[in-house]
Amino acid sequence: MSDRIGILGLGWLGEPLAEALLEEGYHVTGSSTSLEKVLRLSSNPYHIVRLSVESDHIAGDASTFFHEVDTVIINFPPKRIPEVESVFVEQIKELIPFLKDDMNVIFISSTSVYGNTNDWVTEDQEVTPEKASGKALVKAEYLLKQHCGDRLTILRLAGLIGPDRHPGKFLANKRELKNPNVPVNLIHLVDVIGLIKEILTSKTFGITLNGCADKHPERKDFYSKAAKQLGLASPVFSGETQRAFKLVSNQKSKDVLNYSYQFDNPEKIFTEAKTGEIKIVGAGPGDIGLLTIAGCKAIQKADVILHDNLVSKDILAINSKAELVYVGRKFGDQSNQIDRQLRINQLLENHYLEGNKVVRLKSGDPYVYGRAAEEARYLMERNVPFEVIPGISAALAAANQCNIPITERRKSNAILICTAHTADYSFEQLKGIAGLLKAGNTLALYMGLKSLDKVIPKLMEVCQDSAIPVNAISKVSRDNQVLLTSTLGNIQKDLKQTPLEMPVVFLIGVDPIS
Repeated sequence: MSDRIGILGLGWLGEPLAEALLEEGYHVTGSSTSLEKVLRLSSNPYHIVRLSVESDHIAGDASTFFHEVDTVIINFPPKRIPEVESVFVEQIKELIPFLKDDMNVIFISSTSVYGNTNDWVTEDQEVTPEKASGKALVKAEYLLKQHCGDRLTILRLAGLIGPDRHPGKFLANKRELKNPNVPVNLIHLVDVIGLIKEILTSKTFGITLNGCADKHPERKDFYSKAAKQLGLASPVFSGETQRAFKLVSNQKSKDVLNYSYQFDNPEKIFTEAKTGEIKIVGAGPGDIGLLTIAGCKAIQKADVILHDNLVSKDILAINSKAELVYVGRKFGDQSNQIDRQLRINQLLENHYLEGNKVVRLKSGDPYVYGRAAEEARYLMERNVPFEVIPGISAALAAANQCNIPITERRKSNAILICTAHTADYSFEQLKGIAGLLKAGNTLALYMGLKSLDKVIPKLMEVCQDSAIPVNAISKVSRDNQVLLTSTLGNIQKDLKQTPLEMPVVFLIGVDPIS
């Protein structure tokens, strides 16, 4: 497929549309008014230019955007300003000279062009918009029809729902709302993209189509259910019974494009059809080069990233479009750990229900002191699917980067990974740990920097050998990584002379190769 598509406006619809068309084999060029977004999207496998369509000029490199484009998708709405009718029409007039005779056009319009008829509305009837934005769209449609003729397809979309547009947020906490029993007209992002793909595939131009779900649930019932799903207060409607509504027919889009709506009922967004996903990802010890390919791909595709304190800036920078939510905990943080973990669990679930791709990004490996078990159990209890992607744990990275063979024939047959931070420091607990160390095995001690005064004496008491090697590695895999080699008898004194920054992992019982 060699079709070249220009998407004028890489917003909520335009950005995922570009990704979907790339997967279908189209060559895509996109535009944004924001320099920040242009820079953020510059690593994507499609061309992006900064372009702003104003009422009296086009700012940016319009010639580059429109160069060798077969189909232009005009995908920016009228501005919410008092003079919207005149401004939007002038913006379309600025575009028209660039819409050449060999170029097809898809204009993303809205079902707001229809007035409230208290009946069905179809593409073939006269439009009577009530709001200024609807009137602006009608005038824009007319101008484009006059210029493009049968090279133009107008796609009138109902209310948009999907990732970041969960209907539970639309009316939550609002009061004295009118028209509680009127039908709602909505369309999911998945179906908007599906309709556009079908228009392009079948080359259906010279037509006007509505995009709307088959079902039209009642307003009060629908938005109350949606708010409840997100744990938000339901909207409160007034007792008045006046009804002002329209029912948007999608029959023509189904007949012409042979399209079946995936979200034929808008309620699927909060019932059986979940589009979100959750991946609990191990970020490794810090160096971006030690991140797994699977972990990198998950981060690149994420809409929301919940990250810990120790995840490096380089790894977070892999995806600059995602919403970053810090949920970490530093040493000395006195916040309630139970409340903090519950907040994380709820964030995972809520973002999933909103249709977002969520990554819970943990330093090291999720199941090695990463608290992934608590999150996994919470999600399983609620039948929320998730995937865990492993990461390189700090002890393993430190062993390899510092040439410390933590297992070796005839020297160490096992490695024990343990933490001093959560130990109760009882003799029975440490006796078993020390016994393995005494037998010649390796001990990897996490979170032990502030607890050595409790751990070392008991290891010495059992092992009775002050010469056992101790390697303290600070900031494993980072540019400022430090290795301090000592012994069981000297490590506390050496750390006072050479203080190390947290996090520190200790590899005890084996010497580095030198």
